[in-house]
Amino acid sequence: MAECGVEHVRRRANTDPMATTDDGLDATSRRLLDEIDELKRLELEKRHTARGSDEFHDLAAKIERAARHVFDSAGTELIEGQEDSPLQDERDEQYPGDWTEGSRN
Repeated sequence: MAECGVEHVRRRANTDPMATTDDGLDATSRRLLDEIDELKRLELEKRHTARGSDEFHDLAAKIERAARHVFDSAGTELIEGQEDSPLQDERDEQYPGDWTEGSRN
């Protein structure tokens, strides 16, 4: 059976979870959103190709790779969010979304 979740990502990264700053977690989150946008763009492009064509299969392979990136980034974000920030100022801020302040939500 395939592994999933935090344990899978830890084994793949071969690291233990470590605290990250709010900016670091925000950057991971923004990267994940960008990867999801790219995955969607590729899938929409594929929907306009002939099924069974070389272009269809090339795009399907790109989509599979993009989906793996999304999965990996989501796992990274899960691990990074396990512990609070190592910075005291950021640990003192404890309300929903405090780690995204100043970003381009």
